[in-house]
Order: sequence, then structure tokens, then C-alpha cells
Amino acid sequence: MTARLTIITNHPARAVLAVLGVETAPAWLAIVTTLEGVRALPAGAKVIGQWFEPRKHRSALEWAFQTRRLQGDLIGLSLEDCDRLAAWAARHCAHATLDSSLAAATNGMVISERRIS
Repeated sequence: MTARLTIITNHPARAVLAVLGVETAPAWLAIVTTLEGVRALPAGAKVIGQWFEPRKHRSALEWAFQTRRLQGDLIGLSLEDCDRLAAWAARHCAHATLDSSLAAATNGMVISERRIS
């Protein structure tokens, strides 16, 4: 199965829990934790970077993600994507932390990364 969403993170278990509200990643989710993995993502991949350190401690993984994102070939999550994740979580008795309630905070923009310190 091709991944419909990729989380790029240095803490996979925490990231799946933070994004989807579950402990085990579903088959449609890919987790990338290496520089090579970021470089190998296909153009147009739907991604979210999930970071757990203060911004001043950016890892090489985070820099690689930001470089790819600035090139414009990785796609972040739209508010509709966030609502689909929230609906999936509700069907699986989980609590996704991404939904359209973020519209005010993001001015309706695509969400491509989050930081939880």
C-alpha cells in the first residue's frame, strides 16, 4: 500500500500519538526518521513534520525536511485533510489533534509542520 501521509520525525511513537491519537501507525501512514528517507520521498508526497525539541535545537533531519519543503515538492496538510484525520480518529476511538479548528491559527494555510516542546 502506498502511504497517503508521511510523518517526518525523530520520535516516531510520540509523533503517531500526537498526530493521530493512536499508538500503532495504520498501514496508510509512513514514518520517516532518516535523512535518506526525506531525500527519497517522491515529489508531491503529503507530509507533516512533527518535532519535539525547542526550535533552537533543529536536527539534520528537520533541516533536510525544511529544504525539501522549500523546494515546493512536498505537500502539507490542508484543513480538509485535517478534518479527514479527525474523522478517522473518531472512527478508531482516538483523538487526532489536527482538524479545521486550526483555521484561525493558520489563516487557513496548509499545515506542514508542528512543534511540541
